[in-house]
Amino acid sequence: MHRVTELFESFWFKCVLSVGLLSLVLLRKTDLPELGTAVARARMVWVLVAFVGYLGSQVLSVVRWRMLARPLGFTASFGRYFVCYFSGMYMNLFAPSTVAGDIGRALFLAGGEKRKTLAFTSVIADRALGFVALVWVGAIAILVQPAYPVPRLLYYGAWIVPPGTLLGWLWGPQLVVQLLPPANKWRVLVEQEIAAYWNDWPLLIRTTVLAMFFHVVQVATQVVLGWALNIQAPASFFLIFVPVVNILGMLPISFSGVGVREGGYVVALTSIGVDRELAVALGLLGSAVALATGVASGLVFVINKTPAPIPDRGEIATSDS
Repeated sequence: MHRVTELFESFWFKCVLSVGLLSLVLLRKTDLPELGTAVARARMVWVLVAFVGYLGSQVLSVVRWRMLARPLGFTASFGRYFVCYFSGMYMNLFAPSTVAGDIGRALFLAGGEKRKTLAFTSVIADRALGFVALVWVGAIAILVQPAYPVPRLLYYGAWIVPPGTLLGWLWGPQLVVQLLPPANKWRVLVEQEIAAYWNDWPLLIRTTVLAMFFHVVQVATQVVLGWALNIQAPASFFLIFVPVVNILGMLPISFSGVGVREGGYVVALTSIGVDRELAVALGLLGSAVALATGVASGLVFVINKTPAPIPDRGEIATSDS
């Protein structure tokens, strides 16, 4: 009961923060009647296309997570991973950032205490890879499109972060092994349990490409929402500012990025001449699509209230013998 109470307290805390952020965006220099008109005139066909695309991008995440979990010994049908992932998405509505959903899908994957650490490892690997891919998409967009206005910090970061993350991936495990004693659990984890991640380059390349494609699809959904509002902005510019806003939206200070998204869109789009009201309207539609996806995930969670544990290879081998 205490945990349930904490979840809902966090839910209301996030709602209050999002309302506060939205108030700062909407009430400060925004023409509310004009904003209402812009939203009302949005072409719902494109909004529906964006929703389907956003939902489809989450299916790509299921595929990526399954690819990363299999080398750790977890095997199951795509359908079971789908249930666990979307149940986790629904749980994300009630806790800071994506913490609750990640914990939920890891526990569903583990199927017991024995494999819990590896299950969490698969989720962390999935999140980390997704974050790196998101940064890379934004960085590449900034470097290949120098004509668009971006803060100097972002421009220099675009040069530093991609090679920095690559070097961290190459040398990080070796550094852990050298600095930690042999019996340390983190060293054991790096040397034994997740060795497949460091040694299987084809897997890393495939999952990274898939993660980047996932983020490109998500950016495309925002472009489609721009079409719904008849926003005159280059689609290529979305590849720069949407990843940045999504990174900020990961912070546990809002309800599914509501408020953060609208504010970020205002800053980015008004810099290239888009009306403030249209920028806010785009942010609101983007938030609506994200929230609708979370609510739709609730159907999966309700139908499968307690997803059956996914067996690992050891359990399968035992049952076959």
